[in-house]
Amino acid sequence: MEVNQIRNSRLKENLANAAINILVQNNLVTEDDFKGLGVDIGYLFTKENGELESLFKLMFTSKTFYFALQEGKLMFLEIDDQMYDQTVANMKNMHPCLLSDELPETETQKNRRIKNNDFMKSMSVAVPEKMMTRWDDEHASLKDKTVICSRALAAFFAIQIACDIGQGHYDESIEFFEPLIEEMGLSEFMNSKENRILDGTYDMQDAIDMDWAYEAFWSLCWCLRLVDDIKDASDVCDCEAAIGFVKGCKTIGEFADKCTLRDKSEILDMLDLYFRYNWAVNEAQVNLDTPIGDLNPSIVIERRRGLEWVVSDETDWYEMDMPA
Repeated sequence: MEVNQIRNSRLKENLANAAINILVQNNLVTEDDFKGLGVDIGYLFTKENGELESLFKLMFTSKTFYFALQEGKLMFLEIDDQMYDQTVANMKNMHPCLLSDELPETETQKNRRIKNNDFMKSMSVAVPEKMMTRWDDEHASLKDKTVICSRALAAFFAIQIACDIGQGHYDESIEFFEPLIEEMGLSEFMNSKENRILDGTYDMQDAIDMDWAYEAFWSLCWCLRLVDDIKDASDVCDCEAAIGFVKGCKTIGEFADKCTLRDKSEILDMLDLYFRYNWAVNEAQVNLDTPIGDLNPSIVIERRRGLEWVVSDETDWYEMDMPA
C-alpha cells in the first residue's frame, strides 16, 4: 500500500539536506543564500515496493532549485513553478494516498504529539498540529549513563571558564579548572567550542555560546533526574543548584552515583515538546503574530540541544542538525 509521507519530518529533513549538499558541491549557492532558505515538498510518498518518491523545491533569497527523488536517485530538475505545480496536481490525481491527511506514525508517536500539542495550547504557544514527532521508541536509543554524565561534567567546567571570560578572569579560571578537568579525565569528552575555550583559541561568540550552554547542561541534569522538570522554558536555569550537583565530586563515578537516567519514553516526550517549542519560536521569526507564550528562544534551542544529543549518534552537540 502506498503511504503519504508529507508529514514525516525526518524524511523531509533528509531530503532537504541531500539536495543542499548537491547544490553546495556544485557551487550553486553561497553562504549568504542560506539566510532566506525555504523548503516546499510537493509530494512525498512510499510506493508499494517500499521506494520513496518525491518532488520538492528549495527556495533561496533569489534562486529556486527543483529536485525529484525516483528509484533511489535524487535528481536536479530544470523546470519552473508552473511545471512543478502541474506535476504535483497530476501526481495527486494518480496516487490517492497523496490526498490522505493521515500521519504515518505509531500509536505512541500519535499520543506524544497530541499530548505535547495540548500542553502548548495551555501555555498559549502556537501549535504545529500535524507535525509528526521525529522519534519513535522502537528505533531511538539513549547514550550510556556514564557517557551522559561525562558530557555534563565536561560542559559544566567549560561553562565556568566561559563565564569567567566575560568577567576578565580567564587566566585565573584556566589555572583553577584545567587541573580538575585533567584529574577527572574529561578532556576526551570536550567538544569543539569547549576545546577552543580551554586552549585559548576561542572568540567572543564561542564564549557567549558556552554561557548559554548552561541550558543544554540543565537538560542533561533533567535526564539524569537531578532536575525535576524543564517544561517551563521561560527562565534560565538555577546556576547555584547546578554548581551544587557537581560540588564535591572528584571523579565521573562520584557524579554518576548521584544520577539516575530517566526512561527513554520520558526523554523522548520532553525532546518532542522542545522540538515543537523550537518550531514555534522559528515560526515567530517569520510571522510576528505567532504566539509563543513566555518561551525564551535561546533557552528552547539550548535545552533541545542537550536532549537531542542524548538520543543522537553525534559526540559534538554543535555538529548536530536541529531542524524545526
